[in-house]
Amino acid sequence: MHRVRRDDVFTPARPAVVAERHELAADNAAHSHDFLELAVVVSGTATHVSVTGEQELSRGSVALLRPGDWHGYRDCRELVVHNVYVGPEMFQRELAWLRAEPHIGRLLHRSGHVSRLDGGALAVVEAALPAAVGGHITQVGALLCLLGGAAASLGEPAARSAGTHPAVLLAVQELEGDPRRGWSVDDLAALAHVSSAHLARTFTAQLGISPMAYLNRLRAERAAALLIETDLPVAAIGRQVGWSDPNYASRRFRQFFAMSPSDYRTRFSAPAPVR
Repeated sequence: MHRVRRDDVFTPARPAVVAERHELAADNAAHSHDFLELAVVVSGTATHVSVTGEQELSRGSVALLRPGDWHGYRDCRELVVHNVYVGPEMFQRELAWLRAEPHIGRLLHRSGHVSRLDGGALAVVEAALPAAVGGHITQVGALLCLLGGAAASLGEPAARSAGTHPAVLLAVQELEGDPRRGWSVDDLAALAHVSSAHLARTFTAQLGISPMAYLNRLRAERAAALLIETDLPVAAIGRQVGWSDPNYASRRFRQFFAMSPSDYRTRFSAPAPVR
């Protein structure tokens, strides 16, 4: 059921959102991809296996995987899953406004997070998903319904009263725009015209990850995509994403994906296209 390469999923010149429905009666091997995935369970049960561990899934469960995250399903019992695939650039362009909403901003940075839709949200999402399989406009609509329902499940009242801080939004934009750069918190704070301590504290409180950890996460995600889509040497990939020291690159990569870059490539590389 899984596809690895974004070129196999998204249609050029259209929004990078695709919805698919899958029925699973057997184990689904661990796999990875270079785009975001939201997997919502509409019926059945299974065990979700990912770098964050094992979690039981049932009707209403939603798993969010960031680019590079690997996951799979085992002990599937009449499992029906709707997958919504999203190119991360959607949250830098068409849907950039969503990041100002604190619950969704925090959700999007939770790698491997499994949440649960309440009854009302699940009913809305269930109504939207079948139609989303057929058209790009409805796919974007289903994505918004799904994100709203999943974000609401975080239940963090302190974040509801105000939007994501502009300095945090600017820092995220800068890091995503040039992850190879040797960023420091001081650099980001200077651009945002706030103190380093304030930026670090606010960024972590609102997104659940520190600025430098997020930078390393971005580098790991881009390295993962290059590992599964190219034949570049591992050391060259590290340099290309901003890690000049191969040993340091391997440690940081392993921090996010629980395996070395070489092992990741061996396990998840996309098969060569048939010509």
